[in-house]
Amino acid sequence: MKYIKQLDSLRTLAILTVIIVHWFPKDNSAYLVSAYINAPKIFFTISGFLITAILLKAKVKTETTSDKYRTIKNFFFKRALRIFPAYFLVLAIWFFTGPATEKISYKYFLTFTANIYIYKVQIWPALAHLWSISVEEQFYLIWPWLIIFSNRITTLMIIIISILTGIGAQFLNHNQFANILTINNLDGIGIGALLSFLLIKEPDYLLKKRKIIYWIAIICFFLSLIQLWFLPQTHHFGSGTFISIMTAGLLMYFISNGKNENYTFSSLFDNKLLMSMGKISYGLFLYHFLIPYYTYNAFTRIADFLHIPFSPTIRNYLWMLGNFIILLLLAKLSYHYFEMPFLKLKKYFKDGIQENQKILEPVPKNN
Repeated sequence: MKYIKQLDSLRTLAILTVIIVHWFPKDNSAYLVSAYINAPKIFFTISGFLITAILLKAKVKTETTSDKYRTIKNFFFKRALRIFPAYFLVLAIWFFTGPATEKISYKYFLTFTANIYIYKVQIWPALAHLWSISVEEQFYLIWPWLIIFSNRITTLMIIIISILTGIGAQFLNHNQFANILTINNLDGIGIGALLSFLLIKEPDYLLKKRKIIYWIAIICFFLSLIQLWFLPQTHHFGSGTFISIMTAGLLMYFISNGKNENYTFSSLFDNKLLMSMGKISYGLFLYHFLIPYYTYNAFTRIADFLHIPFSPTIRNYLWMLGNFIILLLLAKLSYHYFEMPFLKLKKYFKDGIQENQKILEPVPKNN
C-alpha cells in the first residue's frame, strides 16, 4: 500500500473540530464534544506514525555515517518546504495587518517555541493555535537523530519510553496549559511511532494481533464517552492518550481494510469531498484563526444594510458559514498557488523513500 487515502478524511474531520472549538460559543454541545476530541492529539499520532515510517524506510538506504547525515539533512529540508512557507506567511500577514490590540511575541513564533511561551505566560494570545506547529517542529528536530542512529531494539525502547514519558508528564503536571508542552504530547507521537515500527518491522505479527488493537481502541472509546458525559472537564485525565489510541486503531483498520470498496465507515472516510479537503488541511488550520478578525465588521455592516431579520445567534452562525466558505477558497488557493511551488522543490532532496510512498512495506529486520 503506497498511501493511506483515508488519512486525508481523518485530517479533515480533525480540523473541523479545531474550527468548531475556535469559532463556536463554549456552551454549544458541538464545542464541548470537539474540545474533548483534542484534534492536536490526532495530528500528533498521525505525525508520529508517518514520520517514523519515512525515517525507518530511509534508514535502510543509509549504509555509512555520511549517508545518515545526508538523510537527516534531506528530511529537514523537506519538512521545512512543507511547513515554513505558509506558516511564515501567516506571521507576516498578522505583523502587517493584525489588530494593534492583538500583538504577539514574534521571537517565540519565529523560533517555534510558541508553546513554551504560552505555557510561561498562562494566557492564549492571538495565533495561539500555532502552538501545535511548535510541538511538531520540536519533534522533527530530535526524532530523526534518534531513529536513524539507533538499532532495532534501541528504537523500540525509545518509542516505549516516549509513550510512558508523555503519560507520566500528564499525570505530574495538571496545569491547564500543560497539554501544549511537547513532553505532554509524547504519548500520542509515540503511539503512532509504535504502530509504524511494528507495521514495518513485524507486519505479520501486527496483522495477527490487529483485533487486540481494535478492542483496546473500542475500550478507549467507551472510556472517553464516560469522561465526556459523566465527569467534569477537570477529571478528564488520560483523555488525550485515549484519543491517540483510537487514532492508532483507525490507522490499523485503514491499513487492513482500506483497499476494500465497502468496508465499515467507507462512506465517511472514502468520501471524496472530505479527502479533497484533507489535501488542504494545513491551510485550513493556519488560516481559520485569521479570517474572523477580518470579516466581522464587514459582515455586520452588510447584515445591517440588508436588514437581515434574524436573531444575533442566527446572524453569528451565518457569519461563521461565510467565514468557512472564505476559508475553503483561501486554503485551496494557498495550496495550489503558494504552497505547491515549494513542495515541488522536494524532488531535489531525494533519498531513502519519498513521503506518502511505499511507507508500509516491511524492511529487513537487521535495520
